[in-house]
Amino acid sequence: MIQDSRFNVLIADDEPRFCEILEDLLAHDNINLYSVHTPENAVKAVLNYDIHLALLDKRFPTDHEGVQTLRRVKELKPDTEVIMMTAYPDAESNLDAVALGAYCYLPKTMDYEKMQVVLRRLLNLIQQKRQNTSLLVELEERNKWLESISNTVKSWNEKLVRRVKIAENIDFLGEEGDSDRYLPPDNIELFAVALVHELNNHLQIINIVLSELTGETDMEKSELIKELQDVTSQLSKITENYSQIFVGADSKKKTPANLELILNYVFKSAWRLAQSRDIQISRQIALGNLEILCLSRLLSDALLNIMKNAIEAATPYGTEEVAKVLLQAYEANSEVIIEIGNTGAPLAEDVLKKLFIGMSQKEGHIGVGLCLARYAIEKHSGKMELIRKNDCWNVFQIRLPKNQS
Repeated sequence: MIQDSRFNVLIADDEPRFCEILEDLLAHDNINLYSVHTPENAVKAVLNYDIHLALLDKRFPTDHEGVQTLRRVKELKPDTEVIMMTAYPDAESNLDAVALGAYCYLPKTMDYEKMQVVLRRLLNLIQQKRQNTSLLVELEERNKWLESISNTVKSWNEKLVRRVKIAENIDFLGEEGDSDRYLPPDNIELFAVALVHELNNHLQIINIVLSELTGETDMEKSELIKELQDVTSQLSKITENYSQIFVGADSKKKTPANLELILNYVFKSAWRLAQSRDIQISRQIALGNLEILCLSRLLSDALLNIMKNAIEAATPYGTEEVAKVLLQAYEANSEVIIEIGNTGAPLAEDVLKKLFIGMSQKEGHIGVGLCLARYAIEKHSGKMELIRKNDCWNVFQIRLPKNQS
């Protein structure tokens, strides 16, 4: 953002009395005013005082059209806005000056009260433009920084996966017939891969929001900036949360939380990921103000992880002509049912057996993310399984008790 909030304005006119009038009209705590009476001094002032706005007389004794002075200012300081002032309005020469970079023309013939209103309005517009330009520059710098972080995280992920693959000969399924067993998050390398996976989830969201900020969007910039701040603040919370899981720190007690708010947060984050992949995503949440005892950070991270897996796996299938993802939640007796589904072909039996174990053989990465998601659900006395619905949908069905100990 702009560090110096003061605004430097140059008044260049060969009539000292008119310069004084403009100084009175523009007098403000937030404005530094500089007055000169020749084109040469106008150019020097632009160079010496970091002028943001120059009010140039159209007619000087040595520059009758003011064009040479305008051209020189724009060559030296392209970012300096210029308002040409004239007592002799001329449509053709006015257009020529605007083509050379003048912001607009201001007739000297208007009454001073109206001139003050017009000048104040123009100053506000130019300052807003300057602030927006500064914000875009800052966002571009932050985007480069986030890209650097993202590349570093990906590098960590690749190194960790290589180290974890050394342990692939271990039988993580346990004894024969014990196919429901999965690897708990008690291996530092597997845990680290899971943490990287979750950070990548949020970095993707951050990158999407940044793209919207620097591009064309119907959303208010302030709303997008707030969303960016919220998602960025999640990164440290995720690290803290996973650290508690890894060291077995259970001192953090469950607290009441509105489950519908948690699910809407998860949906909003997942929506951005789905939009970047042209996937149709929808929700059907009917929980009202239902509160459950939970570790809200842990639960929301687990659900977002499952949503991301559903988005990555979604493809058109059967009667569904486009790839779809659905989040729905409803009450059933003493339980809350959360279903996260995606369209796609049925999963092979061997994939189903390994879906929730740490060394799941998923193409491109290991499936430790779902392993820890299941761990988080069971931490809330819940159960999760993958079921098939309507011959088109693979659905993660999560059952959570309303009243938890």
